[in-house]
Amino acid sequence: MSVSQWDTKIEGDSFMTLKNAGLVGLMTALVACNGENQTVQKSTDDAVDSTPGLADGAYALISVDVTENGEVSSYLRDQMKIITQNRFMFAFYNELTAKVDAGAGYTEWVDGVLVETPIASQDGPIENLSFDLTITATEAGFTQSLKGMKYGERSVNMVEQWKTLSTETTIFDGLWKLEKRSSDKDDWTGFLEMKLIGGGHYIFFQSLVVESRPVKHFAFGSFDVTDSGEALETGITSSIEGYGGSEYLLNMQLTDDNHLTQTFELDGAIVTHTYVRI
Repeated sequence: MSVSQWDTKIEGDSFMTLKNAGLVGLMTALVACNGENQTVQKSTDDAVDSTPGLADGAYALISVDVTENGEVSSYLRDQMKIITQNRFMFAFYNELTAKVDAGAGYTEWVDGVLVETPIASQDGPIENLSFDLTITATEAGFTQSLKGMKYGERSVNMVEQWKTLSTETTIFDGLWKLEKRSSDKDDWTGFLEMKLIGGGHYIFFQSLVVESRPVKHFAFGSFDVTDSGEALETGITSSIEGYGGSEYLLNMQLTDDNHLTQTFELDGAIVTHTYVRI
């Protein structure tokens, strides 16, 4: 992923700092499970919307209302969510926790309720966790309601307002997990990444170790396939400083239905990422 798929630039001995979004965040919270990087394989239903009455696509958060002990608080944050091919991903920078919040997993409709089953967050793989979401279509996009979200001993109800960004599709749409990364310049280790493409946009989150220090990042933006078949990513928001508003040209190829390669130039070096479809 070019500086786009979160390649973090290192300046001297200092790491690129997390971008302060300037918006109050509230943790949408996924509980990460320790252990090796494992994911559950599920089949993909071709050309099937993840949500009846709500098209697969990319959505931007408008606002969040949180009710706790009868009191309602409203929050704003710069966050995107993509729902496509029965998969979802979200990402944002949480000001309250001063860290990246991101998650990805499967979606399924059960008796009119959207069930999200996360399989990974910025902290690693997740098991035995699901959320029941009440989805209501709106003129702008949809409303998402979640009751009984747990934060330690706290329990809150959340209502999120989302607006539609795009429902466009490309041949690269899907949830992708990094299998291999090669570069002839950097020596980063422990590099893990997941990326979702859909609705003319993308989201990715990653973790890596640089000079024995852990680094976690996310980014999202628009995704266009050029006439030459290359992918043009335009950053909207990221924890990578200077990423927003920048354009990144990627050479992307589907080697088969379930494998994707992505090659880009970073600081004079050629970097290749190989992904498997999840």
